[in-house]
Amino acid sequence: MLPNEAGEVNNPLRDNIAWFLEAERRKRKLRHQHMAELFKTSPGQGLAYRTYIRTMRKRNNVTLRTVEQMAQALQVSIATLLVGSAEVEPWAHNLTEKSIRARLAAIIDSERKRRNLVRYQMAELLGVSEITFTKLERAAGNISVDTIAAVGDALGRDPATFLFQDCDSHHQPAIAGAR
Repeated sequence: MLPNEAGEVNNPLRDNIAWFLEAERRKRKLRHQHMAELFKTSPGQGLAYRTYIRTMRKRNNVTLRTVEQMAQALQVSIATLLVGSAEVEPWAHNLTEKSIRARLAAIIDSERKRRNLVRYQMAELLGVSEITFTKLERAAGNISVDTIAAVGDALGRDPATFLFQDCDSHHQPAIAGAR
């Protein structure tokens, strides 16, 4: 996913996160610097102000761990930050960063088998390197929202909601690591 002239990437996940953060900031009547302070867990730790501002401007390819940190600080689910105004099943709000990675891995594996592709072919379809594909397949590493959106696009699914759909045609995997 390439940025436009303004440095923004056409990614509905980035859009939804920025929209939600701005809505929360306005609801809480906070300045940006005070909103960013909500994400600090202790001195020297937490989300940097620069990361927050770049995320608000949709210029930051945040990772699931960062999204989880934001969600915890705002006392909402990761799904709430990612789906925007879309409706998701109640179980989706219990997913953690780890369980979302596991769901993504299961979806990718199911699609690879359904399409009868070998691993390198699936990596090519998804537009990722074989190393990144291996990480996705193993539910390892810290996955970015751009990677999630690219996978959704490549599979012909809504990037903002495909991880949270409970549908037999997509072979929903078990919710591993749900709280």
